[in-house]
Amino acid sequence: MVGHRKIALLFMTTVAIGLTGCSVKPVVGVVLPATGPAGVYGESIESGMRLAISDARTKGELPVGFEVIWANSESDPDRAKEEFRRLVEVKGAKIMLGAATSDEAWALLPLLEDLNVVCLSPSASTPGLTRESKLFFRIYPSDELEGQTAGKFMMDRLGASKVLLVAGNTEYVRGIEPEFRRQYEESLGGSVVARVDLQDEDWTTQLHQALRRHQPKAVYLVGYSGEILEMIREIKKAAFSGRIVTTSAFYISEAIKNAGEDAEGILFPLPPYDRTSDKEPVASFVIKYMDTYERAPDVFAAHGYDAMRVAIQVLTIANPPHTPEIKKALHFGVTDFMGVTGPILFDDYGDVKHYPKMFIVKDGQVQTYRRYLETERKRILRQVQALLIAEG
Repeated sequence: MVGHRKIALLFMTTVAIGLTGCSVKPVVGVVLPATGPAGVYGESIESGMRLAISDARTKGELPVGFEVIWANSESDPDRAKEEFRRLVEVKGAKIMLGAATSDEAWALLPLLEDLNVVCLSPSASTPGLTRESKLFFRIYPSDELEGQTAGKFMMDRLGASKVLLVAGNTEYVRGIEPEFRRQYEESLGGSVVARVDLQDEDWTTQLHQALRRHQPKAVYLVGYSGEILEMIREIKKAAFSGRIVTTSAFYISEAIKNAGEDAEGILFPLPPYDRTSDKEPVASFVIKYMDTYERAPDVFAAHGYDAMRVAIQVLTIANPPHTPEIKKALHFGVTDFMGVTGPILFDDYGDVKHYPKMFIVKDGQVQTYRRYLETERKRILRQVQALLIAEG
């Protein structure tokens, strides 16, 4: 009789634990820079995330009890750490979306093991991040791929055997520059004739002197959007006639708008997200985004959208929403997920292999370099035909 009671008690306890686990709320914590130097990226990412939530709610796809809690990192890695810990320990976040910049990502990595929580980054791109923690995932391609793409493009397509490099001193730069040099200098035999450091007080003087002395066919600008805009304006002052290639960080709607005519012809690699595509799910996303925000979605809005969609799907699969189940869902549950940024499939490290393509600003609009060339060929062909007709 006593044995039966013990068995019954054990069964009831097990059921109670199971019910408690199932009742854990699927809470998403989001830490993004809403203010500060990286605020422009955080605002764009958040807009995409909020649209993803709205879409899922309309379609009835949000898991029961789903909640999102937002926090502002203020573009400060230390502040990001404080808010990250608060959302997990105090607010009960089960999966974190954040680390918008690589500097914030490196700061947050040590917390993941301590808090035993998964972080999915929409935009941190420095190589090696995912190898530092099995709890860190990202849907933005590594700078390793971006640096290689830029180097190969400048040598093979632009025929620029000499380039001037202008860069700052951030984790983002330290991620891209070595990969670019490996591809451009070591593999292809190109020459970086000089490097201008944005941290130097007289960098503008150094820039003008380097342009006059070396007369490179192309310049490569590595930094965040505000820095890139400063560099472009200085180069325009020098009446530089070569090509300007920069990083995907420039593709933020506000930066291109602020650059105005100075943005014309600027080249940069981007993940394979083309907002002009008529294919799904991109076409519907662009329409809904423009209807909601009255502007076109940039690459960061697209990655924010996909990051939140992935989080929603993961929390639908992971029951209860604890870290082991969330990791399992990311590795094995998200296998046929087609995002607006391309197919989302994580490798063993937590990376998504999205290979960048080159884009160009033409008439204030961002388009693939391939499409730009096709348009130019057609334009030239029409001009030739018009001349032939006129002469005939």
